[in-house]
Amino acid sequence: MQYRKGLLLMVVGCGAALLAYGQDAAQQPAAPAAPDSKTVIRAEKKLVLVDAVVTDKKGNYVHDLTAKDFRVWEDKKEETIESFSFEANPASPASKQKHYLILFFDTTSMQLTDQLQARRAAAQFIDKNAGPDRYIAVVNFTGSLQVAQNFTTDADQLRAVVSGTKFPVVSSNGDLASLTPQLGRAAADFGARDVLLGLRSLAKNLAQVPGRKTLIFLSAGFPLDVELRSELTAVIDVCNKSNVAIYPIDVRGLVAAANRFPVFTPANNAPYLVKAAYLQHGGQAGGGGAAGGAGGHAGGVPTGGGHVGTTGGGNAGHGGTATTSGGRGGGGPANVSPFGMYNPYTQPRTIIPHIPDVTGPQEVLYTLAEGTGGFVILNTNDLVSGFQRIVNEMNEYYLLGYSPSEESKEGACHELKVKVDRGGVNVRARSGYCTAKPLDFLAGTAEERDLETHATAASGGNVNASMELPFFYTSANTARVNVAMEIPSSGIKFTKEKGKMRAVVNVLGIATEPDGAVAARFSDALKLDLDNKKAVEAFQQHPMHYETQFDIASGKYNLKVVFSSEGEGFGKIETPLEIDPYDDKKFSLSGVALSNQIRPVSDLDVGLDAALLEDKVPLVSQGMQLMPSGSNLFQKTAPAAVYVEIYEPALNGQNTPKVGLKMRIVDKKSGAQKLDTGFINVGNYAKNGNPVIPVGLRLPLDTLTPGTYRVELQAIDTANHQSPVRAADFAVQ
Repeated sequence: MQYRKGLLLMVVGCGAALLAYGQDAAQQPAAPAAPDSKTVIRAEKKLVLVDAVVTDKKGNYVHDLTAKDFRVWEDKKEETIESFSFEANPASPASKQKHYLILFFDTTSMQLTDQLQARRAAAQFIDKNAGPDRYIAVVNFTGSLQVAQNFTTDADQLRAVVSGTKFPVVSSNGDLASLTPQLGRAAADFGARDVLLGLRSLAKNLAQVPGRKTLIFLSAGFPLDVELRSELTAVIDVCNKSNVAIYPIDVRGLVAAANRFPVFTPANNAPYLVKAAYLQHGGQAGGGGAAGGAGGHAGGVPTGGGHVGTTGGGNAGHGGTATTSGGRGGGGPANVSPFGMYNPYTQPRTIIPHIPDVTGPQEVLYTLAEGTGGFVILNTNDLVSGFQRIVNEMNEYYLLGYSPSEESKEGACHELKVKVDRGGVNVRARSGYCTAKPLDFLAGTAEERDLETHATAASGGNVNASMELPFFYTSANTARVNVAMEIPSSGIKFTKEKGKMRAVVNVLGIATEPDGAVAARFSDALKLDLDNKKAVEAFQQHPMHYETQFDIASGKYNLKVVFSSEGEGFGKIETPLEIDPYDDKKFSLSGVALSNQIRPVSDLDVGLDAALLEDKVPLVSQGMQLMPSGSNLFQKTAPAAVYVEIYEPALNGQNTPKVGLKMRIVDKKSGAQKLDTGFINVGNYAKNGNPVIPVGLRLPLDTLTPGTYRVELQAIDTANHQSPVRAADFAVQ
């Protein structure tokens, strides 16, 4: 039997996740195999590439290192370096590559004088450094991401674009009263979160641009609170996959203030708006039993989904895929997330570097730099010299390659560390990388073929489940569908392996057009680990909650979702899916998501990290996350809410209208109206510069008798625009 090596190349640090297959050592093509020849097997090998910058104590770049001088650790386990190059070497292929640089102006954090100084420095930098091999782009963030100039070598064009001062429409520091007098702390939260989202979106778009990209982040920084760390994890991860190194410049210069934390003042708009105070009623902390115990979350978070435990004895409560009625359990292992899906990221924040003795607005600048391999320019009014230091480093890096000694699982995060065996030098390298599960995880497997057989068969499954499909527009005639399911956990078969009770639930979804053509598909393998039979018994007392998301064009479809565990049992749900046409220049409203799982974003921790790393979009309104329910059957005494998104293109302009949202509840049988809120002002939810308004409204179940109801929502603005009426049915027990 012949063997031929293949290469699975994974570039990390700010290395893009590239896949390539190499030939054997001689690089000679294999001759075509004769019909009776033996099978040719390709042995797949994964190579992780990490770039590292080395300087001496004076900050000079060190050029004379060899592979023997370097040591690399992944997850504290030393690896063997298998490939090595120095990109500043004229013989290196990278020295002949085009260089790409992005000037990112975060105007939401800047005072006007700081912005003027930063733009003058950028213009001087362009005069000195624009050239035929240096492509520069200019991006403004004023509350939304605006590409002012795509990559070009035209110095005159770049200078003109950079000189155009932009006024922010939202502040990430909450202290620009002279520019945005009506912005409070809630709007500042949106500003900071959107800055990180803008960085993440930009880095993702740069994945196809070759080589190492340099992003100069011009900002005054902003406080990095708990709620923003999940976004920060996702930013660093995307940069490390897309080969983007971030170099922040604190534009405040020598007058940079420390520890400027704005005061949080909760919004108080209307009695039906979802806010933190709504959750502070009743509820007891869950016990630390085998599955997190029964009961609610401390502070009144509703029951029905434990939180990954962090303290105490026993095992963690199981939220996410294995959602049970549990509170915050003890500190044992768990592999499910409160976001509603299997959470393979056991410790995702290991890729966020710890920055000692740094707090306040500069913490986020340091973290972005060290997480992606850049450095920070701060406490200087000579910004031009700072620009020059950054551009001088564009190819001053060593590229190290290794094959991990332990196979990385899909959906795992890994910490990286690089050292040099030479005294008096400093090493900068990326902090880590994550591997995300693909949307069609089971593609090409026997498990997927088995599920496809069930999906096309005329017979239904023998395991019942429920499913809801709220949708949210992402662009013109394109929507993100949130799939939420409640699957009976009693049908999941657990087996004992290495002292643990383990099970796998395979899921396949196929959306087809009227002519049978496949418009979208997703698949997943949910691996559940429990400690013992008692934990399994507790888990099986409640349905398992599963969520995923997929994008699809406007149109009418038929969605089939099939799921199975080991054994003969399987379930199948078939339902129509209709996405209305959408013009992103017109006022409109999303689909409706109902929820009985509502938590402060700050409580989600690694569950939210997992969602963002897999490019999932959580439903967040005013700092609260609403998990879409897979069954719209609610207990009368349980908290419940409705989530919608209003699309108001006028928020991108100067004269922004006021927006209101009306909610009606009617009895489905009699048609009698049970509630009409009138139009509630949702201005506290709107962000100028961002056309999407995420709104959460409380469902007053305590005022309804048991029965079936319909909730109807409609949005309106002061420019006389009205949205379509969106509705969802629900039942109260």
